[in-house]
Amino acid sequence: MPLQVVPHPDNIVVGAPASVSVSPYVASRGAGTFVVLGFTLGGVMISDKRDRYKVSPDQLLGNVISVPIKAEATIKFKMLEGVLENFRYALGLPAGAKTGTTPNFTLKRDMSAAGIYHQIKVVGVGNGTTGVLTFTAWRCVFSEVEDTGMKKEEAKVIGVTIDILEEAETPANGAYQYVDA
Repeated sequence: MPLQVVPHPDNIVVGAPASVSVSPYVASRGAGTFVVLGFTLGGVMISDKRDRYKVSPDQLLGNVISVPIKAEATIKFKMLEGVLENFRYALGLPAGAKTGTTPNFTLKRDMSAAGIYHQIKVVGVGNGTTGVLTFTAWRCVFSEVEDTGMKKEEAKVIGVTIDILEEAETPANGAYQYVDA
């Protein structure tokens, strides 16, 4: 559905993401092999922030220049399926950190391990012909894990923050994209 020139109720989209998927990082903007992380809780938040250098001369009250000097983007969500494979992703650990066979696994945390990069895909409701909006970030790192409770009256939820990084090899192509088709 094309974007309406005037406000129209058809442009209002209601609905949670259908899925959040992760893939190991491949070549710059390459097509990864994605695995669905399972159910989420509370939706997915994608944030984009720019820091700007502003110049306000003594002779004027307002700024006359505002130049972007830093850009940051993050993805935040909560994984409702508290399985060790999701913990492995959240902690930025390599596949070898998890050992065992279904359903019995061990996850060992190396606090000094180098960061593991991923691609992230969020698929949800959109306005396009198929009604599907797909967000893809090509170079990401799981940067923060919320406190994880183990309580009788709560589900084990893994809350994560993922930093979206810029592609150094092809920065003009962007760090992420939305496709509404």
